[in-house]
Amino acid sequence: MALVELRERLSSALARARLDKTQLAKRAGLGRTTVSEALRSDASVPSAETVAALARALSLPVGELLELRRGAAADPSSGQSEAPGKSIGEWEPHDLEVHPAGGDASRQGSSSLPLPGYVRREHDKGLMQAVRECAQGHSRMVVLGAPPRLARPGHVGRPSSH
Repeated sequence: MALVELRERLSSALARARLDKTQLAKRAGLGRTTVSEALRSDASVPSAETVAALARALSLPVGELLELRRGAAADPSSGQSEAPGKSIGEWEPHDLEVHPAGGDASRQGSSSLPLPGYVRREHDKGLMQAVRECAQGHSRMVVLGAPPRLARPGHVGRPSSH
């Protein structure tokens, strides 16, 4: 019943703060629908990001609420489980194509092969700007695609602008 306790703690804190859901959403940097879903008793387990944002906005202990969320997500009666597949710690970095560029492949017992140094491309400027804006609290979406001349044979898609 971790999900029930999580929602009760969030709802109680919301009442103590004398905020409505719209005000809480603004304070937490979330959408009104996201807040409503997180507090609704018949909704799915809210994401860890949502729980953390709500906890911070309501001055609740983030770690405790995230632990309740983990318990709720693992509870078979919630009808949910954590994301399918392996946790990030179970993967070999090379399998994820995350490895140092030209670094020491033997560190920390990794069998990863180093990659050559990163080659900067024109789109990196836009990516760096988007990351800077996100770090300042703005929301950005960046979609990268191969130019038509580099697209896979038989792949149908619209051309991307650079």
